[in-house]
Amino acid sequence: MKPVLLIAVNFVREQRWPILVLLLWVLLLAFQGLMTELPREREDLLFIFKQVAVYVVVFSVFFGGSAIYNERRSRRILAVLAKDVARHQYLSGLVIGVTMACGLYCFTLGLTASWTLGQSGFQIRDVWLLMVCLAAASALAGTVALMFSTFLNPFFAAGGTAVVLLLPAVLERTVNRNLGIIVPAWELTATVVKSSFDSPVQISWTPILLALIETVLFWLMSTWIFKRVDIAVAVE
Repeated sequence: MKPVLLIAVNFVREQRWPILVLLLWVLLLAFQGLMTELPREREDLLFIFKQVAVYVVVFSVFFGGSAIYNERRSRRILAVLAKDVARHQYLSGLVIGVTMACGLYCFTLGLTASWTLGQSGFQIRDVWLLMVCLAAASALAGTVALMFSTFLNPFFAAGGTAVVLLLPAVLERTVNRNLGIIVPAWELTATVVKSSFDSPVQISWTPILLALIETVLFWLMSTWIFKRVDIAVAVE
């Protein structure tokens, strides 16, 4: 377990600048909370909150899709795996690292939104329910991207991830409304985007639980693929 945690912490450390950029967006929400006349402009605050919230899902794809590629390009992955670290441990560390980075962002955003939106009349309980949805969606999106990154470069990994995450939304609108839950990252993100001051947040725990289960399944799939990839081949 120790190697897995060390890989996860090292991943977060290496991604400190992208994480800092994410946290700057949270500071933007806090700044708007200071400058906005509440509650008159509370809808503007809610709009910024939704916009900032969606960024973490996008960044989770970036984190997951580029992690292995960067390690293979720098040849660091060979040094890590040479130290009696199994490939499944290595991928577990990356999954936990992506989840930690996104979890840190969701926690910071939740604290900031509790203060800014809470003053505007938005229920603090609802803020944290939305953060749970956002964290589950980010973990799933990052793991799907990591799975594709085991055999694709970051650009195509991001494209494959977009297809997997957005296809249920297309099927929901063209085939059957119930198909949107197949890969629930879209549905969980939509819950955040559709939130409003007019009605309390109503979430279903089914897509959250399904997102966690699928995160584990995509992690297992990525492990199966990664064991069959020749990592000694240089990437460009």
